[in-house]
Amino acid sequence: MNYWQAILKQTTDREFMTRLWRLALPVSLQSMMFSLLGLIDIMMVSQLGTTAVAAVGLGNRVFFFNLLVIAGLSGGVSVLAAQYYGRGELAGVRRSLALALVGALLVSLPFALIYVLSPGSVLGFASQDPALRALADEFLMITGATILCTAIVVPLEAALRSVGNAAAPTRIGIIAIIANVILNYALIFGNFGFEAMGVAGSAWGTTISRLLQTALLLAYVWRQEPRLVPRKQDWWDAFRRKEVVRFTLIALPLLFHDGLWAFGMLLYGFLYAHLGTDSLAIMTTLGTLESILISLFFGLAVACSTLLGHRLGAEEYEAAWQHSQLFLLLAPIGALLVGIAVWLLQTNLLQWVGNLPGELMGEAGQVLAIMCLGMLLKVFNMVGIVGVLRSGGDVNYSIFIDIVAMWCIGLPLAWAAVSLLGWPLSWVVAVVLLEELCKVLLVQRRIRQRHWLKNLVMG
Repeated sequence: MNYWQAILKQTTDREFMTRLWRLALPVSLQSMMFSLLGLIDIMMVSQLGTTAVAAVGLGNRVFFFNLLVIAGLSGGVSVLAAQYYGRGELAGVRRSLALALVGALLVSLPFALIYVLSPGSVLGFASQDPALRALADEFLMITGATILCTAIVVPLEAALRSVGNAAAPTRIGIIAIIANVILNYALIFGNFGFEAMGVAGSAWGTTISRLLQTALLLAYVWRQEPRLVPRKQDWWDAFRRKEVVRFTLIALPLLFHDGLWAFGMLLYGFLYAHLGTDSLAIMTTLGTLESILISLFFGLAVACSTLLGHRLGAEEYEAAWQHSQLFLLLAPIGALLVGIAVWLLQTNLLQWVGNLPGELMGEAGQVLAIMCLGMLLKVFNMVGIVGVLRSGGDVNYSIFIDIVAMWCIGLPLAWAAVSLLGWPLSWVVAVVLLEELCKVLLVQRRIRQRHWLKNLVMG
């Protein structure tokens, strides 16, 4: 059977495609709703001016850094739990969850204290604009402690998805998103009898909605998925040397990888801030739109990792290989279609999204066009790394790919373009795409080598 025949056979496998979409659609929906919330938030705050937009953008970039750190650590749940579940070992799933919860809380606590007690020590590196700094510091101080909520939510969501329950986290996430929108509307502008708080209102709406999401998710797992709740024996077993080493060999590299990558993304935000408040406002607005578009494919990456993990846990290596090729074909085709649609509708999208001053619309259009092109590369890399390579625990090479591309190509070129050459924003965004092109070549090469086709939970 040749390559295309194998791909066609999978697309006509009704059971496989049903499992794929049951996993992918809820995750994509939740991720898209989360990004849509950010866009709605920006649309509301934009009525307060570009400085307010830039301030919220900086605060959200800091939170995004911590979110990715926690997601990296929780990757141990996603990888190991999926394979444990494929072997029918629920106790292994619970042990992985216990280790992830403890690790995520320990890693997040120092950051929460810094953000609440001294937010200026972080954001001072981004801008010296006093108006921008004052608003951004206030936003971070209010929302900073909620990264502890994220340290609970992300591992729980990973455990639920690893056993095929992607719908519940999505439903709970949507409830939290709706609550956030309502709270922002009330607190930013002073509706429903509340005092108008501006940027601080956006921060309090975000904080309350994250607390609500955490409480709802904990209650759901406790009542509806008690099989995932670590028991006393699971906690003891989780911290035995064998389990800690197994989890650490997966989670620690992922933590290092995602943390360093997230820090690089934070530095990109700081570089855009150095171009000026207007440039940061454009990137905050369009970056949120881009995240909505890419989130359409995040569910595909998570479904890929879960389904491949089940195959690898059951030692069905050839099936895992064929499934990976299907995912790597679907991802760029879908991204291309979405990118073309955005390109054709860019004028209407910019008018709907932005509320940017008229003099910024031309540059915003150029940046959006570059992002459409870059989405094709980013989606392929996301599915290739998060979906394929991580499913078999090939995290060390994933680290190599991202570190080389970002820290040796993307960030140095962006720094030179901003600090040495003084290029405009659209040129800087275009230069950064060389990072993604480098990653495509490295990801494709590694997948073809098949080193990721491993069972991690045997013995």
